[in-house]
Amino acid sequence: MSLHLLLLVAGTAFAGVPARPVQSSPEVKLAVLLSSLRQNHASAMRRAVMGGGAEDLRDAVATGSGETRKRLAGRLPGMAPEPFNICRTLAACPTAPLSLHAEDSLTDSAFQALARPWIKLQEARGKKVVVKLDPGAGVVLELEDMPAWPVVILAAEPAPTGGFDIAVENGPEAAKAYAAAREAVLPAQK
Repeated sequence: MSLHLLLLVAGTAFAGVPARPVQSSPEVKLAVLLSSLRQNHASAMRRAVMGGGAEDLRDAVATGSGETRKRLAGRLPGMAPEPFNICRTLAACPTAPLSLHAEDSLTDSAFQALARPWIKLQEARGKKVVVKLDPGAGVVLELEDMPAWPVVILAAEPAPTGGFDIAVENGPEAAKAYAAAREAVLPAQK
């Protein structure tokens, strides 16, 4: 009887402690948002890439030559050497990548790889990144106190050869803003 009472009191005391909100990084938030989106739209994505896309890519690689063949072969599943392991630090990322190709199962990794330079830049500047998903636009990164380029939009489109092409909207202009902001931050870190 006393054991049950002790457990009841302990359980009540434990249940009464309010949980603290967990702060997550922009990269973790992006991963969660993309996972949720992928689960909600998996069948639509599959329908978008179905058809002759994979066969067209295979045939183009088989008949291509030189640099074209090498570029197309890198788009085949498993053929590109670590395509999303980029920009792990700001110093290692002189230019922000503007686009990546990803197969259906790797779209989250491609979005994260394209977002990473912007997130690392904001971390180095001591500023926040707000990550949102806009069904009409794509992944939206709101960059605190960055007047040259306050919003980065990452959008995906089905590729004719299968999978998706994920790109930074207005890529060349965004790349210039990234390079200028990175240049301003890196000398301060030395």
